Amino acid sequence: MPRTLQEQLDQVERDIKLYMEFDEAEKDRFDRESYVWTAADRIEWQEIQSDNAERLRDLGEERDALRIHLRISDFGRKPLRALHR
Repeated sequence: MPRTLQEQLDQVERDIKLYMEFDEAEKDRFDRESYVWTAADRIEWQEIQSDNAERLRDLGEERDALRIHLRISDFGRKPLRALHR
């Protein structure tokens, strides 16, 4: 499990990328195959899309929070004279 804020942020960004790739693949699959799907298949696909969108929103919020914490952490490490340049 990632330990530093940067490692956590990197992991979240990788997860976001994976979810976005999955979303794109699912939309492509829908375009290719949905005409032969049953109503139940379409409902299941919509539920998966909804779950994926919710997870992406959660990951986006987590990424934003980590970025804020990382900035605050970095701010505390910089010498004052470097901040005024």
